[in-house]
Amino acid sequence: MQRIVLPALLMLVCATPGVAQKAGNHDGSYPKYELFAGYLDSGEFPYNEFRFGNGAGQFSVPSDFGTRRGLEVSFARNLTRHFGFKGEFSAQFHRDEFTVNACVQTPCVPVVQNAELSPRLFNFLGGPEIKARNHTRFTPFAHALFGVAHTTAAFKTSGAAINLSLNTTETGFSTAFGGGLDVRIARRFSFRTVTDFNPKWVGRDDSGVRQVQKDWRASVGILIH
Repeated sequence: MQRIVLPALLMLVCATPGVAQKAGNHDGSYPKYELFAGYLDSGEFPYNEFRFGNGAGQFSVPSDFGTRRGLEVSFARNLTRHFGFKGEFSAQFHRDEFTVNACVQTPCVPVVQNAELSPRLFNFLGGPEIKARNHTRFTPFAHALFGVAHTTAAFKTSGAAINLSLNTTETGFSTAFGGGLDVRIARRFSFRTVTDFNPKWVGRDDSGVRQVQKDWRASVGILIH
């Protein structure tokens, strides 16, 4: 009996640190890097004036940056199990089609022709991210991101009166405050949903004063970890 018990106790004592170490590694493990890519949906934007040209030839086109088409990509470096830093890039696209009255002589005899406006909005953001990692497949997180928003807008019209193509750009401060939920679907993949408030200091009102574009963003996609 002693020959059986002593070896058994010795195996148990030797195995205990290994089991504890394995459990400890599991409890404290976390991915050092995370990459997300997904579809972005944005809310309505305030009225905006896009200004083209210079001097007497300057004109403006009313529109906004609102869009239902966009994408978001982010990369996170986790420093601890619950804290890390994230860099994010997002792009939103929009296009308006309308008609304009073009004048080629004085006095003006307007010629109606088709035109289009294609605004683009890009966010370059970064900041801390906090994740509530646990022993389930669900991981809530929150972030506070800061950076810049860069906008471009292309105006084009072509017809019997005139062919014209102009561009305008603007850059301003941007932020995003919010969070979301990661749902693990495989060892290296999770499904992510994100919602945040994204104020941006770009765009002009009808008097030419810069305004704050405030909207909510929602995105869904795949997280690789």
